[in-house]
Amino acid sequence: MNEFHISALLLERYHIGEVTPEEKLHVENALARDAALAAALADMDRADKDFWDRFPQEKFFPSSSGDRKPDARRFRLRRSRRIPPLAWGLCAAAAVLIIAFPLFILRNSAQEDSGDRMKGTAGENSAELSVYLKGSSAGKEVKLPDQAGIQAGNTVQLIYRVQPESSGERYGVIFSVDGRASVTLHYPYKPGQSTKLVSGKAVPLDEAYTLDDAPEYEIFYFVVGDTPFEVGDVLNTAQQLAVQLAGKSRNAQRLGTAAFKNYDLSVLTLQKK
Repeated sequence: MNEFHISALLLERYHIGEVTPEEKLHVENALARDAALAAALADMDRADKDFWDRFPQEKFFPSSSGDRKPDARRFRLRRSRRIPPLAWGLCAAAAVLIIAFPLFILRNSAQEDSGDRMKGTAGENSAELSVYLKGSSAGKEVKLPDQAGIQAGNTVQLIYRVQPESSGERYGVIFSVDGRASVTLHYPYKPGQSTKLVSGKAVPLDEAYTLDDAPEYEIFYFVVGDTPFEVGDVLNTAQQLAVQLAGKSRNAQRLGTAAFKNYDLSVLTLQKK
């Protein structure tokens, strides 16, 4: 059998049961001969067990009559290609702690702004996120409108713009959710980094982003405020938001506005073909 590279993303997909039969065979063959790979899989299993031992689904996600219990695989932060392996565990831990979701909303409610700028929307373009398709047939980057169609394997460049505020610096987080209820952190590039933004001009992110084969949609959120963010809080809220969307991308703006009340918000949805 030809050598087949087992990436961290493929191993993660195998771990949560989202691989094709061919991929499953390749991964299992690799696990049989690669002790380090087997140890990495065991670490994933152990981390999941530790979390669900601490936070049983029956306690934190009670099912109503006739409903199935939530699938633990849905409460997972998709590990972005730009996040180094040592940071993956921190990202996943931050994302799955969705029990903290109400805390972020309560914190937002306590930070009422006395200005006349509309919060929870991208009012007056105070926070704007643009997505450009790279490698188009025209040979140049093409700005994608909201609800534009896109395919797995397409690569996009994210560019943000925020208006400067008289009160000082601006801070923000950019993330996306997909049809599998997975969350990808785009900015900052990993949770421990500063959320400070550059104001007054268009700023492209350092790396482009290639879409995977998740179905239905990829929804990008740009959350902006006037004080530094706790990225973990945003990821907690993002994961809950991803589950709430559950195939209903038309609710992206409404649910985002409710989740990030009193913050500027820019939302752009791409529909998977």
